Amino acid sequence: MPLSDLVENRVLVLRMLCAAALAAAVASFAPSAASLLAVLFVLGAACSCIQVLVPVAASMAPPGQDGRVIGDVMSGLMIGILLSRPIASLVADAFGWRAFYGISAAALGLLAILLGLALPRRKPLAHASYAGLIASLVGLLGQEPVLRRRAFTASLVMAAFSVFWTAVALRLSASPFDLGQKGIALFAFVGAGGAAVTPIFGRAGDRGFTRTATILCHLVLIAALGLAAWAGAAKAGAWLPLILMGVSAVLLDFGVTGDQTLGRRAVNLLQPKARGRINGLFVGIFFIGGAIGSLLAGIAWTWGGWNAVCAVGALFGVVALVVDWTE
Repeated sequence: MPLSDLVENRVLVLRMLCAAALAAAVASFAPSAASLLAVLFVLGAACSCIQVLVPVAASMAPPGQDGRVIGDVMSGLMIGILLSRPIASLVADAFGWRAFYGISAAALGLLAILLGLALPRRKPLAHASYAGLIASLVGLLGQEPVLRRRAFTASLVMAAFSVFWTAVALRLSASPFDLGQKGIALFAFVGAGGAAVTPIFGRAGDRGFTRTATILCHLVLIAALGLAAWAGAAKAGAWLPLILMGVSAVLLDFGVTGDQTLGRRAVNLLQPKARGRINGLFVGIFFIGGAIGSLLAGIAWTWGGWNAVCAVGALFGVVALVVDWTE
């Protein structure tokens, strides 16, 4: 991502998309687990081009409309994240896991063509070496308290998000829900509805309601996990608890994507010359939170089942709320 402060952004995005398409195509023919993991590392790195597009979109936004534009991009990003797992499950169930990577390669290739026709050029303002850009990351983090605060709360809500979505399949496959792979995939489709409201938070930020909207996001996240714990405690009558579990998933995604959008807007207003590096720090920190959440989900499930999972997720939300009140 720091390369977007050094390399012309349209060229960078197109090269990354082409690399991703090639990696996905190779993955569909991988002969062994080791070769598959190596190719997926390349695929994951190349797919970070979406994070390069966020500062590009912010630079194109009319004055005072940064939040609206970032909200639109983040809505697409989060809906894509939420839909990718159920789509992958359905494709793999019908045609095998290799077919999913073949479809991904074709989609990435098509996306490269479309963006090549539509994306404007954006020449970065920084003049430094790549090593110099990497070395400046620590200094940027130290200089910008807004970046530190927003990246920290983003990591907390991403941890709550990962705790829920890592363990919910385990709960849904057990009694009284007894859902199979397709049923769990359909449940994930429902959960994606919460990301559709992301543009609203971008507009709220543009109108000066960033702090109020952030507190609302964290309160909704805590409430969602409380509702999920209640729905998951059901012993019989699967339909109502399942509906409530779906509502909790929508509310959780509502809170997480809202925080992410407001945070993105805030950090993209800091230093135009360093937008790529600032977004890199923001994304890197919140994905660390997501990884910690996935780790703790397994531990919580083993230790105390679904209630423990929801309690850990809610605790992340409470800490985020404390950070809000100290701002």
